[in-house]
Amino acid sequence: MRTLILVPSLIAVPVLALAAIEPTAAPIAVMQPVALAAQPDPAAQPAAAAMTLDPVHSMALFRIQHLEAGQFWGRFNGVEGSVSWPLDDASAPMIKAIAKVERVDTGSEKLDGNLKGPNFFNAKEFPEIAFTTTAGTRVGERHWTLTGDLSLHGVTKPVTVDCVVTGVGKGPTGKKVGFECQLTIKRSEFGMTWGIEKPPKALGDEVKLVIGLEADETKAE
Repeated sequence: MRTLILVPSLIAVPVLALAAIEPTAAPIAVMQPVALAAQPDPAAQPAAAAMTLDPVHSMALFRIQHLEAGQFWGRFNGVEGSVSWPLDDASAPMIKAIAKVERVDTGSEKLDGNLKGPNFFNAKEFPEIAFTTTAGTRVGERHWTLTGDLSLHGVTKPVTVDCVVTGVGKGPTGKKVGFECQLTIKRSEFGMTWGIEKPPKALGDEVKLVIGLEADETKAE
């Protein structure tokens, strides 16, 4: 009888011990919120600075082959206009540049007068040469390919311009920015044909333009 009583006791003790242990809940995985990458706020983008071209330090050089020999250079002094640019590479510089034909300068008064006449720029009928940026693509640090409209000799055509920001400094009204822009055109496409066929090969058709610009930040009124 002692054995019969002991066995149930031995069984009951571990059962009671197990019953006394509270069940442990299995850990529940909690999904933590995932932080989303901040989206650019258009309002937080740097505003483009309004700048005015400094005509004392802005000019347009042109180069053309003369009599199938040398490359002859001339320039337009006092280029005027404006630039809109955020002073960094956030967006392309939007340039409006105007050269007055009366300011052509070759170092020869006689040749300057000829260039202003009807065989060439025809200053009386077409007094200005203008370029206006329409779009731009960044190709490197402070280096842009600009597309825009060139108006010359009464003709407006789209052109592509290689534009480098040469520096950002400080001027009397605030920031000062420099640009160097280059492009090549065919003057015959703008109705300037003298010297190509008549007289034959007196001047080349291709004209290289190198435009050096300085712009000053415009003071707020």
